[in-house]
Amino acid sequence: MYVIHRGGVPTYDGGIDDLVYLVTTVERLSELGMLLVFTDRNAALKVADFTEVLAQLDQFLDWSLMDDERWSNTPDDPDRKERRMAECLAYERVPWDAFTSVAAKTEECAQRAKEIIASLGKSTSVDVRPDWYF
Repeated sequence: MYVIHRGGVPTYDGGIDDLVYLVTTVERLSELGMLLVFTDRNAALKVADFTEVLAQLDQFLDWSLMDDERWSNTPDDPDRKERRMAECLAYERVPWDAFTSVAAKTEECAQRAKEIIASLGKSTSVDVRPDWYF
């Protein structure tokens, strides 16, 4: 999303105001029997470690880093940014029932999302969360 915000995706001419977050939890994905894998940093990096063991997440992830709003590296923590990009990856697809809510940046986008969701016969809640965006 940051790359889109900075205009770095030439094939996308919209802005981030048109994007929504599909919100779920690891617990919900596990309840649905999803095959999951977790990374300790950006999964594209060769140094990324992977685990499938949900019970290991507390030892695997730096939760204090996840709670911090800053993303940038520091002299004392030069790989901070890549570790903040830790991922939960689901195999093949995530069913709509896994999503607990949808978040939008603006009321206008939230309204469009509500209309689309209703047209699909779903009742997933939509929240306006401008603080989740750049």
